[in-house]
Amino acid sequence: VDNGFELNEFDDICDVYIINTCSITEVSDAKSRKIIRQAIKRNPNAIIAVMGCYAQLKPQDIQGIEGVDVIVGTNNRHLLYDLVINAMKSKDQSMIVEDIFKVKQYEEIKLKRYNNKTRGFIKIQDGCNNLCSYCTIPYARGTVRSRHHKDIVDEIQILTDQGMKEIVLTGINTASYGQDFKDYDFADLLLEIITNVKGLGRLRISSIEVTEVTDKILKVISENKEKFCHHFHIPLQGGTDKTLERMHRKYNIDFYKAKIKQVREIFPDVNITTDVLTGFCGETDQDFQDTCNLIKEIGFGELHVFPYSRRPETVAYNYPDQVNEITKHIRVNELLRINEDIALNYRNKFLDKPVEVIVEKVHNGVAYGHSSNYLEVEFKGNVKPNELVNVRVVEVGYPKSKGVIA
Repeated sequence: VDNGFELNEFDDICDVYIINTCSITEVSDAKSRKIIRQAIKRNPNAIIAVMGCYAQLKPQDIQGIEGVDVIVGTNNRHLLYDLVINAMKSKDQSMIVEDIFKVKQYEEIKLKRYNNKTRGFIKIQDGCNNLCSYCTIPYARGTVRSRHHKDIVDEIQILTDQGMKEIVLTGINTASYGQDFKDYDFADLLLEIITNVKGLGRLRISSIEVTEVTDKILKVISENKEKFCHHFHIPLQGGTDKTLERMHRKYNIDFYKAKIKQVREIFPDVNITTDVLTGFCGETDQDFQDTCNLIKEIGFGELHVFPYSRRPETVAYNYPDQVNEITKHIRVNELLRINEDIALNYRNKFLDKPVEVIVEKVHNGVAYGHSSNYLEVEFKGNVKPNELVNVRVVEVGYPKSKGVIA
């Protein structure tokens, strides 16, 4: 806006399209290519700027798409405006994609405006050091680079002053924050936010690896329970020790269950959601059944289910015993069915009980929002977006439950 541009919807006829791509699976690559071509078809004269993980991993693929003007990987995004302006003048294709493993500093890009009025997403780090055998993320994002804690606290204060009642801490591997610092880690950051942000609402951690649920973090959460959302997304990925080992995950099933128990000791009503990858190399029918049994035993509130996608950049690409696509499809569908059951089981615990909901939108007199433990609730009432409302759940559903103002 400051430079004469106006933000439009992607489906509109625009002068510039900025496409932030994903490359977590082959399907993601295909979707990225499809979206790029859709933009070119919508306005062949537009400037097409492509950035993100697919641009980082396979820039040559994007170079080959006629109509793409700017290609930027997962770093140097602060140069995007200048590259677009240059492309508008010359129409020569420009590309900046560097060796991401050589990037050692967090790229600070300060926001002047924030469109979301109810939930502030604050990125605190980039990169991942885990090198799981199936995952392209380290090759697309590089190693852990943490944002300076003062910049994080300052941005949260600005959003809190603007009236946002929930702050979500995000990153590529969020709780690895500080691994590149000598004496400051994620627990220190949490404590600084809680201590220094005046008027702070509720604090949500977007995702946390089970190996990063340290005693130090648990202590900060336990001593400041009123500030934290009762929801933690803790990826499981594999459901047996054998699978976890082949995935190069740094824990076993007993460790995972012990950490979940510790979290539940702090928040008995906590919603633990997770990621599950099925069809990984060597996953037998028994392995899959053990995974299903484990999911039911732990009692997750929701699953994010993914079929294993064989990626050339990764160690697992050369593993033997690849699982065929039909078997993957069957297993994904079974996990989705289980997800319906466990999600309803968790939500049934809150039937006829009050939950505190942040109103995210109101349409035709019906309000929609999420509770602290990430239950999506709809209810009628004379309320406005960004209000905190106590709502009694009167009908359990998934993904939405229904309530009335308590």
